[in-house]
Amino acid sequence: MEKKIIALTDDDSNIRNALERTILKHFDNVEIKQFSSTLEIKKFLLNNPNTLNLLILDIHFGVGETGIDILPFIKQTAPSLQIILLSAMEKTYGESVTEVAGDMIFDFMSKPVTETELIIKIKKALKTQESSLNKTVRDLQSKNTILSSILDNRQQVQNGAGRAFEEEIFNKISQFTKVISEPKKNAVVLGQEIDIIAFTKPPLPFAVLIFETKYFPNAKLIGGANEDTKIIIDGKEMLSEKRRNLFEQTDNQFKQVSKKIEKILKENNFNIRDEFYRPFIQTFAVFTDSTDITGLNLKNSNRYTKFLKAKDLTSDLIIKTVFSSPKRNVTEQVKKLILENLTK
Repeated sequence: MEKKIIALTDDDSNIRNALERTILKHFDNVEIKQFSSTLEIKKFLLNNPNTLNLLILDIHFGVGETGIDILPFIKQTAPSLQIILLSAMEKTYGESVTEVAGDMIFDFMSKPVTETELIIKIKKALKTQESSLNKTVRDLQSKNTILSSILDNRQQVQNGAGRAFEEEIFNKISQFTKVISEPKKNAVVLGQEIDIIAFTKPPLPFAVLIFETKYFPNAKLIGGANEDTKIIIDGKEMLSEKRRNLFEQTDNQFKQVSKKIEKILKENNFNIRDEFYRPFIQTFAVFTDSTDITGLNLKNSNRYTKFLKAKDLTSDLIIKTVFSSPKRNVTEQVKKLILENLTK
């Protein structure tokens, strides 16, 4: 019998632990996952959209977004996931629960919840989640997540989980304050949109860093720079797209940034053939942690592009990459020109 996975999201660990003890007392084939914030559960669902069977979600987390605020994200990322809202502040949030959250949740419980009410509602939610309709939705969602992330539909990407993954990577990069300065999202360089662009910070050699987020959760990617890319889920090939989705796009970004730098230098009377004036450019293609990229053939890809998972993107990696790059003698004047003009 397939194990059911129930997530508990509450900023109070005592409440989470009490709920877990009660649930495990009544269910043998259940696994509990605990999350302390809305950000934690969003990050988990981003990488594991089809894993959870039930989410018991608190509404109030002290400061910041509420459980109600993230319901649209949850339903878009994991539409078959059953949600039970939980709150000790029914008077405060009651109207929002009925008017806003009603169509997106399975049920609501007011704290302190009784053991009987908790178990009955969990059983009903799990039974609903098992229905054939939800299985169909879950299967379709698994396919559509991949399709919507590949198709060149800006609205889908902008409003979907792919954009949330980009935000996650941007927030992570923004914390590398010792090695990176001035990260920017969705910068346009000579007509080429770049998810994230940043610059190294002294004492590192001056370099331009491009971060291209690749949202392919729970998929295996096979292909290379000179061949189609295959996207495989559960051993089945779901879609085959031209190489531009993984290789040509990052290569174009590198070329456009390079051209813009040459243009800036030429306009300011620098010899564009002198490599020492031009900063090193490094592209990082960052995939979700659940993406299997071992089947990608990187042999003919741009040697200044690294393909990696989100968990492997660290400040240490950036430091090692920059120090292993060709040495450049970028003057403060050139650095200032590039910082001021590259993303204009």
